[in-house]
Amino acid sequence: MLVFVCTCVVSHPNKIKEIKKVNIMILFFKESSMSNNFDIKFINDRLNGENIDSGLYVVATPIGNLSDITIRALSIISSSNLVLCEDTRISKKLTSKYGIKCSMRSFHQHNSKKMIDMVLPILKSNQIISLISDAGTPTISDPGSDLIQTCIENNIKVCSIPGPSAVIGSLVSSGISTEQFSFLGFVPRNRKAKKIFHERISNARETIIFFESPKRILKTLTDLQIFIEGRKVALVRELTKKNEEIIKGNIQNVLKNLEKKEKILGEITVVISACTSKDLTQISDQQILAFAKDLEIEKLAISKIAKLTAEKYKVSKRRVYQLIIGNKR
Repeated sequence: MLVFVCTCVVSHPNKIKEIKKVNIMILFFKESSMSNNFDIKFINDRLNGENIDSGLYVVATPIGNLSDITIRALSIISSSNLVLCEDTRISKKLTSKYGIKCSMRSFHQHNSKKMIDMVLPILKSNQIISLISDAGTPTISDPGSDLIQTCIENNIKVCSIPGPSAVIGSLVSSGISTEQFSFLGFVPRNRKAKKIFHERISNARETIIFFESPKRILKTLTDLQIFIEGRKVALVRELTKKNEEIIKGNIQNVLKNLEKKEKILGEITVVISACTSKDLTQISDQQILAFAKDLEIEKLAISKIAKLTAEKYKVSKRRVYQLIIGNKR
């Protein structure tokens, strides 16, 4: 397949006097390499025939494999007056691959407020702006929510162009229940927030999904051992890429598999099955001690720690007290 991009001049439908350049993509297929099942005219019509209204378009992009881009996403990006992206160097790999010529500006957590002030007048002048991330669907653990909220407050059209998502892609390939699930984003680094994160997973009655970096994944899973023992775990690494890998099993098996690797690389998504009623009633000594240890940092008396821990896990205060004393020997 060959992709050619032509630049033509058209008047904007909402502003007759305004002239803008639009990239028109034309696909040419080698007859010998194509299946007759493709309707090439329909594909070209989708790329070039949509009348795109002004506004903000939140466009999902590939999470690894650059072929995972929708026809509509290509059409929107190529027709945009401005494309906002986390890192222009990464996004240009995608646009260059498809021969799209467009104006790009960086939009990330450190400059989002400044950029919102800059792009708002552009949107108010009836132009088209696309918001994309380095990979996947924008605003999912990525910046952009403030911009969308600002557009809504100013009655500017916001349109979602759906596509790849590491959350959904990992969930459906994990073999773990898809009926109900919660996405917790990246594992927090703050000690207090991490404690809440662990408790949320420990008591979850639905499938849990979160992101983690390759540098921290072993520590994170090791910390979670006492909370998810016996539950199903799927670690999805480098999804859609050449070295895609899915490690399934209980937490111990997943850790053993990871520990064999000389180096852990790539984007990582972790999927954990829901806890059962049985899991909730069988509170381990390790869980009790882990919670008690957190309370010790607050310099509480042992009796107070035992009381609070017993109330939390619905176990006897005597059991907690003996575990704390025995662990100090």
